Amino acid sequence: MSTKTKAELAESVLRHLTIIDATESPDSDDEALVVSAYESKFQEIRAHGVNLTYWKRDSIPAEVFLILRDLIALEVMPAFGQPITAADKEASEQIILKRLRRHVSTQSSGLPVRATYF
Repeated sequence: MSTKTKAELAESVLRHLTIIDATESPDSDDEALVVSAYESKFQEIRAHGVNLTYWKRDSIPAEVFLILRDLIALEVMPAFGQPITAADKEASEQIILKRLRRHVSTQSSGLPVRATYF
């Protein structure tokens, strides 16, 4: 399983919001803002008691990277001059978190399982 760093997440968020283009590197203040938002959101999700954050904070699995990019972009949009209403933010966050829940849920394989009766 490949992983990404918080710096890679920050760069991806800034590109997603078109704050930087494909050839630019993020400004250190912008990167710090995004990383801070990621760490706060990570703690918030973990505090709900649902095990949606199974990874270590510093090594983000590639499988959830785009989900987190969208979630953190939603958090920092207003800081970069892209306002969003509270209702729109809440609705978008619910959709993004549903993607994360779908990722961490156990899916049935559909294969038969031999039962052992005692």
